[in-house]
Amino acid sequence: MSIRTADDVNRALADEFIWRKKELTALKFLVEAPNTSADRRAALLRGGVALLYAHWEGFIKAAGRVYIEFLKYQRLPYEQLAPNFLALAARSKMFGASQSGRIRQHIELARFFRSELGQRSNITQRDAVGTRGNLSSQVLRDITDTLGLDYGPYATKERLIDESLVAVRNTIAHGQYLQPELRDFLELYTEVLDLLEVFRTQVDNAVSTGAYRLP
Repeated sequence: MSIRTADDVNRALADEFIWRKKELTALKFLVEAPNTSADRRAALLRGGVALLYAHWEGFIKAAGRVYIEFLKYQRLPYEQLAPNFLALAARSKMFGASQSGRIRQHIELARFFRSELGQRSNITQRDAVGTRGNLSSQVLRDITDTLGLDYGPYATKERLIDESLVAVRNTIAHGQYLQPELRDFLELYTEVLDLLEVFRTQVDNAVSTGAYRLP
């Protein structure tokens, strides 16, 4: 589906969130079921943390890409983009110049800022939302900065993200034995869904308020 309007963004974000929440809620039901054996519950908890992380990373990437897809269809010139998106558009040029000792790369960067800002912007999804294999709090902060979102709501959850979610998931995913407790899983389940809801709302609001462009 093409993401051309604010309504398209709202529907796409809702669809992404709802199916993930349904799957996680089904898992939670199995974990808490009184007839689930101890061995089965232990396996479900280990797999459950991995699934929580999968939806954590998957939703953040999907929601960010929805935002970028919407921005692409606005056909704004670079000079009308909010600073974060202009920085994103120019990043590859700036990186090329910083890595090269040749003047040509620097001339291209100067030309971009002097004469190409009136051209229609072209920002790719790949450039905007990368998780680098682990969606830690540091990577999340880079994503929120890139998209022009407020990192504040996540700042108090950094330890949960890095230690309770990412580190535990990595240990399990790499084949090492680590057994999460039921209460820890249930807390993580609630916190992850809350954080995804925050991110969903932030993207939705950014689109509806026009935060992607200069006032």
